[in-house]
Amino acid sequence: MNMPLQLILAAAAVAAPAAPAELPPVEVQGESSAARESRTVADLLRVLDVFERERARYAPNAELRLRVLPRRDLADKPALELRHGSVREPILLDALGRFAIPADWRQLPADAIVRSRLPDGRLAWMVDVRTPGLPEHTRRLGDLRLECRADLYGGALQRGIKPPAFYALRATTDICANSLVTYGFYADEPVFAAQVTDAGGQTEMAYRWTHGSEMGQSNPLFGLLDWPFALRDRWIVMPDSWHGLPHDALVDLEPMTP
Repeated sequence: MNMPLQLILAAAAVAAPAAPAELPPVEVQGESSAARESRTVADLLRVLDVFERERARYAPNAELRLRVLPRRDLADKPALELRHGSVREPILLDALGRFAIPADWRQLPADAIVRSRLPDGRLAWMVDVRTPGLPEHTRRLGDLRLECRADLYGGALQRGIKPPAFYALRATTDICANSLVTYGFYADEPVFAAQVTDAGGQTEMAYRWTHGSEMGQSNPLFGLLDWPFALRDRWIVMPDSWHGLPHDALVDLEPMTP
């Protein structure tokens, strides 16, 4: 007996399995326990303390910023946030990866940190002191000296090799003017050459003070420093010959690409 087409379709609809119910999305809360790039707010405030205490001597008109740069891969995005308790507050960085220290950070709890989502070892942290009004790619020597002071006597943001002799020197001498201590700064772009200008004229900086050349190419301690990876081509060491120059001497940095 032939069954009408309508009945065949109806029977098929009854026999068909029901579509599975759509489950709601599940959101999992949590964070990786892997170490992240961070510095305590207490360390950053120690930088600010030294800057405010010594600015009149080295750089009366200068402004202080803290700076983060990709240490191993220039493609890393160095976004930062302020964290304490349950607070997560993004920190606005300028085009050079810098931010100012707000005055109200002095009231933050002891556990406050500035943290990146990048794994530990991916960022270089620097003190950045600049007197406004200087030409592009020009740094003032007094500003650089104050950067050194605020770091090595303040928050110790740069990675470095600091044996017991370092702390003995710091307690008895100005380590930012000591030939036994190597300290430098980052140019804003890869550097081809550098010149120092003061009232006595202009002097070309020896190439050995740029790109980390004075330390050779395969020093086994490189992993303890910030610059030997992605930042080598913009690293400038402050040579001994600068120690006798006035604070207003200018360092003119010639970029690799104009």
